[in-house]
Amino acid sequence: MKKIIIALAAAFLSADLYAAEKLDFSFDSFAGALNAAPAAAQPEMPAVSAPAKAKAGRYVQVSAYVNLNGNGWMPGNDGGYTTVYLTGWATFRDATGQVTSNNTYLNIPVSLWVKPNQYVTQMVMPNTSVQFSYKGKPAGSAFMNGSVNVSGWPSSSYFSLSGSGYLSGSVYVADME
Repeated sequence: MKKIIIALAAAFLSADLYAAEKLDFSFDSFAGALNAAPAAAQPEMPAVSAPAKAKAGRYVQVSAYVNLNGNGWMPGNDGGYTTVYLTGWATFRDATGQVTSNNTYLNIPVSLWVKPNQYVTQMVMPNTSVQFSYKGKPAGSAFMNGSVNVSGWPSSSYFSLSGSGYLSGSVYVADME
């Protein structure tokens, strides 16, 4: 059995040596073999299109004159610190009228000291977010700020405040044409 295994191993070894004699390891033979070999599959590259043009945009100043009104209750018999919500409606626009907020509801909290039978006055500095449209399409939002002086007289434990002022801001508008 050992003889058979040794004989088979010798046969395989001699076959490998015989095959090696027929191989040509010269550079020309190697380069020719490379050129004859099928090319490896190249990954398909997606078509590159021209970059999309960035839409030009600009910041637009928007503003409105607002009227704010609110009611509150006097805290305790001697007055004190309280919070009143001032509300109103405004339409913020740019100079051309194309960028607009249409009819926007404002709800601004203000905290102040009130005393019975004393005139109440307070400078309110609203900072409220407003949604805008440009030529009828949504254009983004902006914070509107400014100052509104509100005042009023308390009557018993109830008081009413009202005032008006100018609010403005700027919104970024992309040209949609």
